[in-house]
Amino acid sequence: MTLEGYSEETVRLVGYGREDCSDLHSWGPGVRAFYIIHYVIRGAGFLECGGKRFRITAGESFLLYPYTELFYYPDPEDPWEYTWVDFTGKEIGRLLSRTGFSFSWPVAPVIGAEDILPLFDRLGRLDFLSRGKGEANGLLLAILGVYGDIFPAPQVPARKEDDRLSTALLLIQGNYHKADFNVERLCTAMHVNRVTLYRLFSGKLGVSPNGYISHYRLEQGKKLLEMGFSVKNTALSCGFSDPFYFSRAFKAYTGMAPAAYKAGPPQIS
Repeated sequence: MTLEGYSEETVRLVGYGREDCSDLHSWGPGVRAFYIIHYVIRGAGFLECGGKRFRITAGESFLLYPYTELFYYPDPEDPWEYTWVDFTGKEIGRLLSRTGFSFSWPVAPVIGAEDILPLFDRLGRLDFLSRGKGEANGLLLAILGVYGDIFPAPQVPARKEDDRLSTALLLIQGNYHKADFNVERLCTAMHVNRVTLYRLFSGKLGVSPNGYISHYRLEQGKKLLEMGFSVKNTALSCGFSDPFYFSRAFKAYTGMAPAAYKAGPPQIS
């Protein structure tokens, strides 16, 4: 991947760091606002997300998706040290679709430190907040390129429609929190018209694109309320600029007002 055709709006590095968790430092439970890739330099630890628990060891990596509840912590018997990079942008969903990362399996197998650690280390030497933004974004693309080459998306016999649907779902997952994200913007990002997108969703999922986006936002809203977020912050985090409209939509979807759901979501017997 190169910077040609990319701008800071489409691909943007947000932060970089390196953490030695010998003190058993953990993060969460909580949600992140951006995508974050962690590469484990040494030791081991655990990631809990999506109802699953992953043990991750030296050389492996894990991807955190924005606005998804997660918890990660070191193995007390062998605490990890990792380096990380967080990023955002309109093209990130498409770039990640070239890798083997997914919501159901956000962990990459071992990648040799010599293949990827120099890229992270170089980021650490940049003052990308005030200078070197172009170089920083170039290094981000290089890192994603390594994952795309060594940990590519699985090659399965799929029709063009299936590929398009996967791309659409990734774009929704990466952009649903933006108030201006809608079907029109999804069509623009995928270079398809509304009719094509409607046929794709209705044929594969039995729901319209707008319906899917609304349902996805409300499902994420349920998770944030269960975590103790206020109704207003939940609405804004899920792409609703008007908390009152969110409350009406949430009640129509769940049968409960957000405040009541936050106080005690219905128990499934």
